Amino acid sequence: RLAYVSSDGVDAARADLADLSDLDRLLAAGALHVLSARDLYGAGGPVDPERVVASVAAATEQAVTDGFGGLAVSADATELVRRPVQRDAFARCEFLVDRYMASHPLSALCGYGLELGNDTVTEFVMLHTTSRSDEARLQVFACADGAIGLAGGCDPVGVATLGRVLPRLWAADGPAIVVDMVGVEYVDHRLLLTLDRYARGNGIAVSLRSAPPLAARASPDHPAWGRP
Repeated sequence: RLAYVSSDGVDAARADLADLSDLDRLLAAGALHVLSARDLYGAGGPVDPERVVASVAAATEQAVTDGFGGLAVSADATELVRRPVQRDAFARCEFLVDRYMASHPLSALCGYGLELGNDTVTEFVMLHTTSRSDEARLQVFACADGAIGLAGGCDPVGVATLGRVLPRLWAADGPAIVVDMVGVEYVDHRLLLTLDRYARGNGIAVSLRSAPPLAARASPDHPAWGRP
């Protein structure tokens, strides 16, 4: 089942899809649902990440119950991330939805208008493991067990972006986090220092999982660090 979400409302969403020759059939069969952003994300202000995840999970389960293989959601999220407080909440939402997707038949395609600026777009492009962008080679995603996964190369732009994104994801889930590095192509000191600053600044322990040998040799000499 496909859910198409428009920030301009249901009528605008249907207008976007008017060129589909079988639009009426898809809607009647329940293979396509057309929604407004308000339906999924709430009205106006910063999203409630836990509420959105619960809503998407319920819709995914309903799609399977109705005989579909899962749910695919397409949404323009531009209006949801214009202000800093909105970006903080929506990044957390993306991370939690990603965690759900890791073990459930849900996929999502989020769009962000380039008028948001390069930094903002790069921050959200980074939060998708399947994205392909020269602007965000380092990718951040949620593992099914709750760990923060990293993939790609630790270029300076990516590591700097990670420093801005990381505080939005964890939201005081606990006294420790695990960073899974199995998909990281290479590691340098910038990445390790960024994680170290995050650990020190939040008083939490950061453990590296599947870290390359260099990370073990270069890890900061700090009690917050561990290597499961």
